[in-house]
Amino acid sequence: MQSATPLSKDSWSNLHAIRQWFDTELGLHVLDTEAALLDQLLPAMFGYHLAQFSVQERPLFSSSNIRNKFCFSLDSSSQNKVIASPVNLPLTDDSIDVMLIHHLLDFSDSIQEILREVSRVVMPMGHVVLMGFNPVSMWGFWKAIARHSGHAPWNGRFSRPGLLMDYLNLLDFKIDRAQYAIYGPPVARWSRRVNDYSKGVSRRLNLPIGSVYLIVAQKHVASMRAVKPIWNNRRPLGRLTAVQSVRHY
Repeated sequence: MQSATPLSKDSWSNLHAIRQWFDTELGLHVLDTEAALLDQLLPAMFGYHLAQFSVQERPLFSSSNIRNKFCFSLDSSSQNKVIASPVNLPLTDDSIDVMLIHHLLDFSDSIQEILREVSRVVMPMGHVVLMGFNPVSMWGFWKAIARHSGHAPWNGRFSRPGLLMDYLNLLDFKIDRAQYAIYGPPVARWSRRVNDYSKGVSRRLNLPIGSVYLIVAQKHVASMRAVKPIWNNRRPLGRLTAVQSVRHY
């Protein structure tokens, strides 16, 4: 298996387990919830190129109207995907209109490096969409106390959304929105039931304690304006005659 990723050592060794977790009932619930959020978001984003980088293999951009869509993969086990490192993407500068970063930051030790690389490839006025687990949530609390925290996905980092938004602001991104979802415990049956009841409330209040976050940011690059030379438009004073002082002895 070929690899090209700066995942944390523990996460890389458990990458297969992470992907397997997303195939469980609880993992599919997370994917379905996130796909529903993206279905409301992506149709309003336009451009020529959309890319997704995720720790799992399911494309989440089916609702996008952008024609050229593709996925990056962390290793060669995925089919029909481009193998790449998230800190060294095989893309030219300012070439991507929409970039989806799906739970990649949850399992990486190179968060700032990944976001800098995303900033490089996203074109001005393009968008980045970050998705991940929120540590300030019921799932974050479960991760902190769970005895099986060494297993996926509890072996992830769970970075604070506010910290990620600060990083994006430093990279000339303007935050458009931050949405939260899944307010139930990390038990599939309970989580779905609580989530069904909380959908209406969460959409109105958007409480930042949902276990899953979705951050949308747009790249704004300050335009440079040429500074014109300032010409002196005053009329010339004519030829000046130097006056030599005469010393009298």
